[in-house]
Amino acid sequence: MAQRLLSRLTTSDEVVEKAADLIAKQGYVTRNDIPEMKDLLWADAFGKKMDEYFLAKQADRFIYYENFDYVGGEIDAIIFDMNQVKTRDDALHVLGKALGLRIVDGSLDEIEKNITN
Repeated sequence: MAQRLLSRLTTSDEVVEKAADLIAKQGYVTRNDIPEMKDLLWADAFGKKMDEYFLAKQADRFIYYENFDYVGGEIDAIIFDMNQVKTRDDALHVLGKALGLRIVDGSLDEIEKNITN
């Protein structure tokens, strides 16, 4: 589904450049930076677009997209450079801090283990 959305994703060069600059400077983007990321399907497709952008520029960046759950059932997205935000757990905390969201108690590995068991 995200691949179909990616093919229809029409994002201005200005938005792509803004996201690329922010990723280079701070290591990530959220809906605070790119308001369209409130739509998680759009954000997923945009994450793929950003990965393609950096690949085309031959930039040494590993771009990753992730959704995280927070206290109260809030789900939000982050697009990040794993050279700067080293782990998914780091991304969970960066996104939570950026958006003022409370993280469910426990590490990401413990939370996922509790969900799957």
